[in-house]
Amino acid sequence: MKNRVSQQELPVVSLHPGELFVATAPTLITTLLGSCVSVCLFCPRQKIGAMCHGVMPERQNLTQEDNFRFVESSVRYMVEVLTRGNVHCPNAGLVAKVFGGADVLDVHLGNQGSERTIGAMNIKAAREALAKFNVNVAVEKVGGVHGLKLFFYSHTGEVLLKKIQRSFD
Repeated sequence: MKNRVSQQELPVVSLHPGELFVATAPTLITTLLGSCVSVCLFCPRQKIGAMCHGVMPERQNLTQEDNFRFVESSVRYMVEVLTRGNVHCPNAGLVAKVFGGADVLDVHLGNQGSERTIGAMNIKAAREALAKFNVNVAVEKVGGVHGLKLFFYSHTGEVLLKKIQRSFD
């Protein structure tokens, strides 16, 4: 019989925009996404994971505080923490899953169409940051016009999604 942790026994961490959580013990991490992006990183060998709720793609002003509001710095931090001194899970051993980046509001930045929405920019930042650290994306559910409720099981890497209906659909 497998030794599985039941959902009732798991601590639950709810991420708000600009937050990040690294789980070294089995944890259910949840968040609600619109144009924000969540990157879930999982190390299959160590059975540990991390998730961020990135609001903006990257810091434009280097004097601005470098915190977890930014997708790029969140990915960098999670990769560093999950692989630090861990020969069992080098960057190439991490599994990435990327979610969110929806265009829930019709807001475009500049005049370059949908490629300049905050959602599209967050998706691009997540992909580029993961590529920079040689982490392959195994699953991606990004874009669209609907928000998501996300459930990440840090010890299995499993992610469950619930689409959030817009009130004017």
